[in-house]
Amino acid sequence: MPESLSDEKIELLAKMVREIYGLKFLRDRWNDLRSAVAKVTSEIGNLKSSAQCLDYLLSPNVGEKELELFINQLTIGETYFFRDPDTLKAVELEVLRNLNGKGSGSGGAVRIWSMACATGEEPYTLAMMCTRSHILSEILGTDIDSEALSKAREGSYRKWAFRVESNNFQDVYFKSSSSSSFHLDHIIRSKVNFSRLNLIGDALPVFLMGMDVIFCRNVLIYFSEVAVKLVLDKIWSSLNYGGWLAVTPSESALITAYGKFEPVNLGAVLLFRKSKSYSPKKLDEALNFTYAAEFNEKSDFEYSDSDVYPDPVDNLDFIADNYSVCETDSSLLCDVYDSYSESPDEISENTNNSSASNPVEDACALRAKGDNVGALSLLKKSLDDNLARDTKAEVLSVIAGIKADSGLLDEAVYWCEKSIAEDRVASEPHFLLGQIRMNQGDFESALSELRKAVYLDSSFVMAHFALGNIYLSKQDKGSALRHFRIALQELKKIDKDSQVPHSDGTAAGLCIEMIELVKNNVG
Repeated sequence: MPESLSDEKIELLAKMVREIYGLKFLRDRWNDLRSAVAKVTSEIGNLKSSAQCLDYLLSPNVGEKELELFINQLTIGETYFFRDPDTLKAVELEVLRNLNGKGSGSGGAVRIWSMACATGEEPYTLAMMCTRSHILSEILGTDIDSEALSKAREGSYRKWAFRVESNNFQDVYFKSSSSSSFHLDHIIRSKVNFSRLNLIGDALPVFLMGMDVIFCRNVLIYFSEVAVKLVLDKIWSSLNYGGWLAVTPSESALITAYGKFEPVNLGAVLLFRKSKSYSPKKLDEALNFTYAAEFNEKSDFEYSDSDVYPDPVDNLDFIADNYSVCETDSSLLCDVYDSYSESPDEISENTNNSSASNPVEDACALRAKGDNVGALSLLKKSLDDNLARDTKAEVLSVIAGIKADSGLLDEAVYWCEKSIAEDRVASEPHFLLGQIRMNQGDFESALSELRKAVYLDSSFVMAHFALGNIYLSKQDKGSALRHFRIALQELKKIDKDSQVPHSDGTAAGLCIEMIELVKNNVG
């Protein structure tokens, strides 16, 4: 990174980005700002150095076009077609079909807004859904990144955009222009209108008023606390009464804390609705004030390891949270340890196979290329080999993950349970099974599995975060804050640029910001 870009000026740039665009760039992410300045220097063309470019960006004379080029380097456009199929299925069957012909658009069209749509995979997914269900729709996609919107309008995609296992839509709606490039049918492209929008700095345009459905997924986690409220205020103003909001599970806590939207479970999926009759519950009413007083006496930096991880005698009660030990964890102890006994022959067999190659690495490489079918084939074939027990369990768990990502939850449960049966002291399959149970709407089973995950691995960040979100949805603010606090303490032990396991590639620094944002909105 250019040494001439001083911390003092980068701090000013971070402040400007937060004020104009609402995006958070704490000190651990300042190198991202430096990289963006270096890239935009060559694009602007008439600037001799990154230092000169930075001075220009900070000056009152900076042009809107140059700011646009700069912000294009900062936005995160990670997306793919039919992402989160369970949510999409619930929206299609329970929302869009019921609104068909009754929406606020022309002729009763359902008006849908895809926020921060990047290169267009989400709004085009919605267009394909509406087409196959014969739903009259008006779909709008907005993003601050003008380059991403240009790519969206072109409708050309690489293989990486098709990551779900079942991708018949690719054969129906796309034409292959090469082995790795696919072009979207012009009829689908014509169903979506794209527009550049700064969710923080721009006023809500008239054409985004009176929406029936808004998708705001993986958006709020990147904003500052003030920006989150501004965005949610705009969503509230944009939606008609009776309109629906879809967010990710990790962002649902922010919607709950905002307080205006009615949470609605559509089978296994949690959506939010703007309702005249809804009276939001006050989270404080469900708070254990004795616990809260004790909790609030200390800051996040004043807890010792013994506060977070009690003595073994108390550990079961910690894991059980507000549940009795005999209800859950006595069976957990028996299940995990007593039944996990190997005969001498089994131990010898596992030792002899410990040096065998692990097919999971090859499968992950295939998945990185978007080849889930090839990855599944490789993994299933490897099960015929004489794998070590822990390797076999890992293979089974990865198969379960692929099935879950493709929306095949019942199949994912089957493979999770096989993985757990193979290795009962591995935390990952319990975490995945807990996530699946959440998606299926079975929150008690989800709690049980996630508690097992943190019992087996007390530093499992994403399991603590998931538990915090579940407890928040149950109006148990004290337990939610406890798990958020533990997740933060574990994250602060990780290099901020390192990816957090089971977080879809999110860096530790960004996870810290996200959890602190949720925690601040709750407490």
